[in-house]
Amino acid sequence: MNLVDALLHELKQLQVQHIYGIPGDFVLPLFEQLQLRAQLPLVYLSHEPAAVFAADAAARISNKPAAVILTYGAGALNAVNAVAQAYVEHVPLLVIAGYPAQAEKERQLLIHHQARRFDSQKKIFEEITACQVRLDDPKTAWRQLQQACMLCQQESLPVLIEWPRNATAFDVGERPRRPKRLVDIEQLQAAVQAMLLRLRQARQPLLLIDVDVRRFAAVQQVEQLAKRCQLPMLTTLLGRAAVDQQHANYRGIFLDQADSQSYALVEQADLIIQLGVIPTDSNFAAHQHLFAPQKVIDIQQQGCRIGEQYFVGFGIAELLDALLQQQLPHYRLPAKNTIAPVLVDKTDCTKALDPIRLMQVVHQELLAQPDVLPMVADIGDCLFASLQAEPSLLLAPAFYASMGYAIPAALGVQLTSGLRPVVLVGDGAFRMTGLELGHCQRYGLNPIVILFNNSNWEMIRAFAPKLDCANLGCWHYAELATAMGALGLVADDSRSLAAAIRQALQQKEQTVLIEVRYPAGQQSKQLERFASRFLGTAC
Repeated sequence: MNLVDALLHELKQLQVQHIYGIPGDFVLPLFEQLQLRAQLPLVYLSHEPAAVFAADAAARISNKPAAVILTYGAGALNAVNAVAQAYVEHVPLLVIAGYPAQAEKERQLLIHHQARRFDSQKKIFEEITACQVRLDDPKTAWRQLQQACMLCQQESLPVLIEWPRNATAFDVGERPRRPKRLVDIEQLQAAVQAMLLRLRQARQPLLLIDVDVRRFAAVQQVEQLAKRCQLPMLTTLLGRAAVDQQHANYRGIFLDQADSQSYALVEQADLIIQLGVIPTDSNFAAHQHLFAPQKVIDIQQQGCRIGEQYFVGFGIAELLDALLQQQLPHYRLPAKNTIAPVLVDKTDCTKALDPIRLMQVVHQELLAQPDVLPMVADIGDCLFASLQAEPSLLLAPAFYASMGYAIPAALGVQLTSGLRPVVLVGDGAFRMTGLELGHCQRYGLNPIVILFNNSNWEMIRAFAPKLDCANLGCWHYAELATAMGALGLVADDSRSLAAAIRQALQQKEQTVLIEVRYPAGQQSKQLERFASRFLGTAC
């Protein structure tokens, strides 16, 4: 079989729906062959980081691997930051990067797009991918390709697949047999018994949930465990939409002391069961004293740590499935704090907008919609302001925090799910990748973009209020949107914002960008506290 057909076979096994990419001479033969076969749609964007962000979002929304093709050196190395974010936030990506053919290397000349050595691309990606393979030998190419694809899926991490320019001509023979993943039953049973012992000793346990519960398809088991034992469920900021926020046992996001209930639950708990939690400073830098090792059970896809014991050879879902077959203790579920929702008088134009009021208006308007509208948030004040909303689907890079994610991610979300996304993006982040919005018309997409425009990098101001670079000056983003074939609207108070959102929802055939203008210095309290925690920790 031809290597291109082998690639398509493996992508179909992973249920990849699109291939994202940027054309470049080392991968043009591959793109040509994929176009000729027409088995998977090719989605081209304008810049490598944006192509990876779009693929990253496709993987997050589908909970399946996604693929991106980039050229050698100049293309793949330009995407390093976006791939790094996928790596640390556990997003399964197949990064297919071009590579010189053997005949090109034998000329003993430096090759354009080459960094220090031929292998520089691979060495750089060793830091941000789970494995790196080079398909330069037809005898081993399919086996290497298959192993990389399996690792990407099983560990939910990016992998690098280097594709030589002439590899489209390779005959790679028959498909290798795909080995089955084995579970260590002895280790699994020992972990279940150790967990049972700790649960029976506990009086006030809770579940703290992060993104890996979703990445490794354990959401149903987690929610069932919470219901069976009547355990409260909290999520981290990164794992905020990992479980159903309408679940009877859901008790909010663990962020800081301002959310008194979630903080108190963690503070008072004598057993914290961490499920797929990535231990980031965003979540724990200011609160490490609450997570003493003796009161934490840390469950990861690679294994489970209970006190001094460490068990391996099974995943999160497999452990919870086995645990749910046991006679489990039952606890008294803490009552949920009932806080009346803040209702904004959208006819009152006397109050200037700020990020919180802005999001309250957005939330009220979206709440009345029967359709599922996934929310994609960039980093900065729009991420913290988004806590005013309770979307059933949310994508946000809440740990690595690379600016510019949301616009290209919206394309990946809609192409993969068919759902119309609502995008929250600041003016600083929009300047990085906002022009990718111009591709929406090309692919028949119609996201709704809420652009927070205060002519400032508010995140920078929060950490360094005296630094002059935070002032971005005034751009007319609604006019930019119009130039890209979108409908550009402007809002500067609650009434005009509510009207713009309603107009956007009714406009089904076109991308809509709502530029919301408000004064600089109107930070959300969450962002202020986030910055002060880090500054205090650093002192």
